[in-house]
Amino acid sequence: MKFRPLIPCIALASVLGGVGVSYAQPAPATVIGALCPNPDKPDPIHVQLKPLADLLARGEGDYNAVNRGRAGDTPQGLTALTGKDYQRTTVREIISMQRSWIYAVGRYQFVPSTLRFAVAMSTVTEEDYFTPEVQDRLMAALVLYKRPAIGAYLRGDHDYIGWALNELAKEWASVEYSNGRGYYDHIGGNRAHISRQEAWEVLQSIKQAWQSAGNLP
Repeated sequence: MKFRPLIPCIALASVLGGVGVSYAQPAPATVIGALCPNPDKPDPIHVQLKPLADLLARGEGDYNAVNRGRAGDTPQGLTALTGKDYQRTTVREIISMQRSWIYAVGRYQFVPSTLRFAVAMSTVTEEDYFTPEVQDRLMAALVLYKRPAIGAYLRGDHDYIGWALNELAKEWASVEYSNGRGYYDHIGGNRAHISRQEAWEVLQSIKQAWQSAGNLP
């Protein structure tokens, strides 16, 4: 699990000194827990992609979502289906279940081949639990590596947003591909719920934020 790096915060008076403070005195010890975020360290990529993640979730599902081959066929979710909290289920267990009796799983509806790819291309291991943060990190791997045209657009490597939108729709069935239809409409019960315009706006906003901050992956 990654955490945003922290640096010790030292009281201003101890740095500058003050009335009655002798510079010969030893510096006060840093109080354990007196930490503050490093303002120069960018957020992890999965955090920066949160607007896109939240948009996709509107059409794909929640962190506990699962289906056995057809969209909406398991409304009770993964926890109820397995009798085990999805956040206490390892990625390895998910992969094992996908070999036999479940198909798309999680907030971003990872199908078997896609989940294995995302694990291979991220810092997530099969021993990690299938928590919201882990799922978000796996989604980021798909954006950057399985559909690199999306990540390249966000970084400013090209300006063909239509290409990025097409790749987004090819990865997530809930995103419109063209003329109000998804790339996988009517296959396995899929149907587009997210308009191309909505996806366009989110990709634009993320790209602008990355370019203005200068912190590109």
